[in-house]
Amino acid sequence: MNPPAEAHPSEKLAHAVESLRRSDRPLTAREIVKSIPPPSRMDPRALEPLLKQDARVIPWPPRTASAPPRYWTRQPQEIAESVLMELLADRALTASDLQRKVGRHLAGFSTAEKRALVESQVDALLSAGRLYLHPPPGRAKLKYSAKPAEASEYIGKLRKELDLLAAKLASVGITREQILEALRGERLLAELPQRIAGRITEYLKSKPGGIGVGRLREDLGLSLADKAAFDEAVLSLYRQRRVYLDQHDWPAGLRPADKDELVTDGRGNYFVVIGLRDADAESIP
Repeated sequence: MNPPAEAHPSEKLAHAVESLRRSDRPLTAREIVKSIPPPSRMDPRALEPLLKQDARVIPWPPRTASAPPRYWTRQPQEIAESVLMELLADRALTASDLQRKVGRHLAGFSTAEKRALVESQVDALLSAGRLYLHPPPGRAKLKYSAKPAEASEYIGKLRKELDLLAAKLASVGITREQILEALRGERLLAELPQRIAGRITEYLKSKPGGIGVGRLREDLGLSLADKAAFDEAVLSLYRQRRVYLDQHDWPAGLRPADKDELVTDGRGNYFVVIGLRDADAESIP
């Protein structure tokens, strides 16, 4: 009986690369040889030059100074990113926590190399919007997470101040709900100008010109109860010369209900249409 034909070196290398792809860690040449079928096995010393010349194979440092080199098909940066996202999927950790936990998966690299790898991947994930900073409440340390921070983590002191204010104002008939409503109104007023400018920009992409102020207010999901804040935001944009306003030429002939659909400056002027000024409109793609 003829002995089985010996596999060609390229076939042996293919088996070696496949073993590395399936591995969950870097392997030495000896470990690679043990993981492939006997007909395709070769001397680890003969395998190493092939591994070093193959672009699919990534060299990894030995676990210790006296240990043999290791190989894998995954980059250290990829491993650091994968471990980071797994660690931070449902919790927030400090930079020192991340260095310690991710560093365990980067055996063989020096302390400085591990630190640089983890820091660069954290920065890249933050820039890509895949990680979020959790500002430290009080004297705690800055943390990172794959989920945005919850506002409830930061309002302990504010809640106490609100409780004191509510107790103080209760004697004059102002309820806690009224205080919260006033705060919501302040937030709405602060955000409205940017929301208005953004909605006009979107509208003008498909229809040049301007948009009726009544329709704009409805598109933003605002009710008549929000009209005063809406009017002030529109006028603020107008004073900043970010928008133009078309004025109604005979507001005296309008019914009260019709006037409610328009923006007013409180001095008898009513505005019907809003649009971006020419310089801003030209920048719309």
